Amino acid sequence: MPAPTPAGTGAWSGDALGALNATVAMLPMAASWGVVAFGAAGLAAVQMGVSGAIVALVLGALVYLLASRAPMPAAAPSSSTALLLGACVARLVQDSALHPATPGGAALLLAATGLAVMGSGAVLVLFGLMRAGALVRFVPQPVLAGFMNGVAVLMVLSQLPVIAGVAADELARRGFGALAQWHWPALVATLLSATVMAAVAWRWPRVPAGLAALVLGTALVLALQTACTGGAPAGTCALQTFGALSAGLPRPEAALALADAPALAALSRHASTLATTALLVALIGGLESALNLAAIDQRLRRRTDTNRELVALGLANVAIGLVGGLPVTYLRLRAMTTLSAGGRGARAVALSCVMLALVFALALPWLAGVPLAVVAGIVVMLAWGLVDRWTRRLVLEWWRGERTAELQWSLVIAAIVCVVTLAAGFVAAVGVGVLLSMLIFMRALHRSLVRLRYSAAEVASRRVYPPVFEARLQRLRPRIEVIELEGALFFGNADRLAQEAVQAGQAALAGRAGPAGQGRGFLVLDLRRVSTIDASGAVGLAMLRERLEGGGVTLLLAGVTVDNRHGRALQAQGMLRPADGGPMPWQLNPDADHAIEAAERTLLQREGADPAGLAVPLARNALLEGLPAPALAALLPRLAERRLQAGERLFGEGDPGDAIYLLTEGSVSVLDRARGQRFVSFSPGMCFGETAVLDGGGRTADARADEASTVWQLPAALLQELQHDQPAVAAQIYRNLALHLSERLRSAAAAWRLAAG
Repeated sequence: MPAPTPAGTGAWSGDALGALNATVAMLPMAASWGVVAFGAAGLAAVQMGVSGAIVALVLGALVYLLASRAPMPAAAPSSSTALLLGACVARLVQDSALHPATPGGAALLLAATGLAVMGSGAVLVLFGLMRAGALVRFVPQPVLAGFMNGVAVLMVLSQLPVIAGVAADELARRGFGALAQWHWPALVATLLSATVMAAVAWRWPRVPAGLAALVLGTALVLALQTACTGGAPAGTCALQTFGALSAGLPRPEAALALADAPALAALSRHASTLATTALLVALIGGLESALNLAAIDQRLRRRTDTNRELVALGLANVAIGLVGGLPVTYLRLRAMTTLSAGGRGARAVALSCVMLALVFALALPWLAGVPLAVVAGIVVMLAWGLVDRWTRRLVLEWWRGERTAELQWSLVIAAIVCVVTLAAGFVAAVGVGVLLSMLIFMRALHRSLVRLRYSAAEVASRRVYPPVFEARLQRLRPRIEVIELEGALFFGNADRLAQEAVQAGQAALAGRAGPAGQGRGFLVLDLRRVSTIDASGAVGLAMLRERLEGGGVTLLLAGVTVDNRHGRALQAQGMLRPADGGPMPWQLNPDADHAIEAAERTLLQREGADPAGLAVPLARNALLEGLPAPALAALLPRLAERRLQAGERLFGEGDPGDAIYLLTEGSVSVLDRARGQRFVSFSPGMCFGETAVLDGGGRTADARADEASTVWQLPAALLQELQHDQPAVAAQIYRNLALHLSERLRSAAAAWRLAAG
């Protein structure tokens, strides 16, 4: 559902206001993007950079608008892609044939950058056609953060000549030694405009901070220059400005260069630089666009096809590369400034393009007197905005004393990628990022699958045993260890799981009762939350079973049956039956509860207390314990016997709570009707169904016989009669019910504590 239009804005008026707001926000950005992209080529190339930004903001945005299906198709250059192009320009101008000061050099430089932009567009189209739109989001966050932080630092470094007031070629020739001749008015102007931008953004967040910094910063700097000139030597307060700027129709320099043999030969010397730049601009621009699209989709409650938008952005970059434009991405700033003032959709963006074209055509000469140091201050603040916020939060947590391994690893990886970006360039940073991504992935593969580990002494099965059996199980249950797994079981973590399972098996053996060498341990692997089991995982389970068996530990699989997905996966790998066609070597159980019960029964059988076939006389039922013989003799004939077949329902969810049931033979389970999951199972000698009788509500679940069973019915009406006629007998029955419920509550509380921990 689309986001509502702000109150008081109609369709056209809202779009016009949104377009105006976006236009105001984009004006200072155009100057800063131009300086970032072409500043390394010297002041003479700044005109090319500003013109390239204008082409991108107008022509590139219109081409994207026509090809896009996004609800708010807002394309524009970005600081990161402008810097990537700027790094390319810095390398290209080392060739004198492409330097703007050389005759024909400006045209060749523009043709070279145009080819790089066109190449990035072709790569983006390829990404979209290959349905790789979702893949650009799978870059590990520490790698992405390190790269973006490196880009932010490089943006500041790209402005060092302007900030220090030295010539760009002087810095390139002498290195950082040239900064010794720094010019203090340039630094003051930079700090002044950066401060204005930060203050406006903090105090008046709806005001375009970049435009305010451009206007107010220029005015303040010019005022300071006027004051300074009165008492300082000539030239002391002078600052570099944009100089004469003009807006003309763009020329297809890239196409012209491809048709000229000498120009093509000069460009071919830099083919590797141009190809690398194209790939990097496509990767970073595609990732930035995908993230920005996701943010705008969330705001508008829409879902945009990222692959189609990558194709649209690619076509826009191919078009503007022909005429020397800067590369465009899907820019959240342009979209948000349009939306915040009432703009909705393509019409608002189109109006913004028209407004920007008119402004640049009529008002471009006004930039002539703007000091470059003022724009450098804006670039510094843009760079600060590019610093990854996730990294900032991690650093803050580290400063506050958080020293977890995960946090420190993330910071180390981000720092490595950032340093490589600064020291060795974008290509090396991408290579290191890919390598670190692989290492992160391999580390994640080896991560433990264990979600929970506990003993049956902490959480027993939901089977309620007679007191004599329960007393024995209290000391036997430490022999049963349970491991609950979560995730995918495959080649990357099968060995890690085996190590942890063996440790749990040893704990089960250490908890066994009796003299040394007697009894066995049990390990339950709960696979209910495991998403998939590959061939390595299946083979690893088989090897683990054999290893545990040799050490005296029986392995039981939970969440696995012959016909469920895990059972079919094991069957597909030939793991359910041995090669000789013998019996199934696995103990499969639908869930951990039944697996624990199977282990409990085995332990009881080995103690000579087999619960199978158990029958408990009615007079010895837990509900009737402590009743005087005369009262018992008078009560028993009034209980109605009922025999159940295996699977027969005793009562159903919603039935009236008209009786308490006493089980003398067989087994009855209380089940969730919808899912079939059992809540509790009762053994002979136990009672059940008391909750609905006590609170007067209906039955909350189904009760079914697990096997042929015999139950005796104590009607609620008879219990009320006992309260009236034989209060002492009724009091003893209620006391027995309280003890029964208390034991069940203790068992449930243990499970709750484990789950909460």
